Amino acid sequence: MHDSDIADRLAEAREQALRHTEQSLDHMAKYGIRPEGQVGLFLPPDARQESIHRLPYEHDARQVVVYETEPGEFSALCPFSGLPDFGTLRIEYVPGSDVLELKSLKYYLISWRHIGAAQEDITALIFADLRRHLPDAEYVVVTTVYNVRGGINTTCTVDSREQNT
Repeated sequence: MHDSDIADRLAEAREQALRHTEQSLDHMAKYGIRPEGQVGLFLPPDARQESIHRLPYEHDARQVVVYETEPGEFSALCPFSGLPDFGTLRIEYVPGSDVLELKSLKYYLISWRHIGAAQEDITALIFADLRRHLPDAEYVVVTTVYNVRGGINTTCTVDSREQNT
């Protein structure tokens, strides 16, 4: 990769972050929410890594697979302040024809670190991504448990068994 390519990619990322941050601040203002303290730039959710590689699951055994990050290993950015929201992410599923490849899953999770979105939105987006990558899984559950902020614990769960689709 040439230096000019890197500079172009950096400039585009900067512009994308600025546009998304301004859109988020405008959205909050519609509801009377004003950020306190410093506001940092962050990327929109569509900047996340889209792909997660899979490996074939070629067994008859019904197996429950659980992946769980260490506390604080998963993070994204608060869209109101730009500050990091650290948490634990738990993924549970019964595979159909595929399982997630762990290195690729890790890169996917890391790709959230510069994304500014509400905790509830992030959980729903990760669930949608996993359903797309594991279309024939018996079920998929995504749970995020975020570190305490302002004295409030936040846990978000999306369970495919409780969805209408």
